[in-house]
Amino acid sequence: MAWIEGPAKTIGAVVNELASASDEQVLAALAALRPLPDESDSQWNDETFWFTIAYRFLGLGHVARLRKLRPAVRLMLERACFGDPGETMRGLRHVFEGIYDPEWNQLADEYLALARAERLGTRMWAIAGLMILDDPRAVPVFEASAREDPKDIGYYAKIGLKRLGRAEGAAT
Repeated sequence: MAWIEGPAKTIGAVVNELASASDEQVLAALAALRPLPDESDSQWNDETFWFTIAYRFLGLGHVARLRKLRPAVRLMLERACFGDPGETMRGLRHVFEGIYDPEWNQLADEYLALARAERLGTRMWAIAGLMILDDPRAVPVFEASAREDPKDIGYYAKIGLKRLGRAEGAAT
C-alpha cells in the first residue's frame, strides 16, 4: 500500500484495499501481523511504523467489524499492544462490540478466554473489554488481575469489580 497522508485516510485505504478480499483473506492478513510492541517500545516513535503496521492493524479491525468476522476478535487481541499509544487501543472494544452486537455473552466468552493470557497486551485489552460487559463470570478473573497484574491492567479489573458490586475487591 502506498503512503497515505493521515491516519483516517490510511485506515480507509486498508478498508478499500480489502473490499474485494474474501473473509478468509482478511483473517489471514490479520493472522500474518506480528503482535504489536508494548507502548514503551521506540517503534511507536517512528511515523513509518504507524502508517505501515499500526494503521493496517486498525484498518483490518474496521473490515472485520463491517463483516462481523468473529474470529478476528481473538486474532486482534492476540496482537494488541500493552499500553495505549496514541489512545488507539482503547477503541478496539468498539470494533469487537460491532462484531458481536447484540450477543454480549459470546463476546464475554472471547474476553474470558484471553483475560489471563501470557501476553500483557492481550490480557490488558481482554480485561478492559470485559470490564464494560458487566458479566459476573469475570469476578475471579478481575480479582486475579487486581492482585497479580501490572497496575495498567489491574486498573481495568478494579473498575470491573466495582461495576459488579464488588467494591471491596477494588481496594486490593
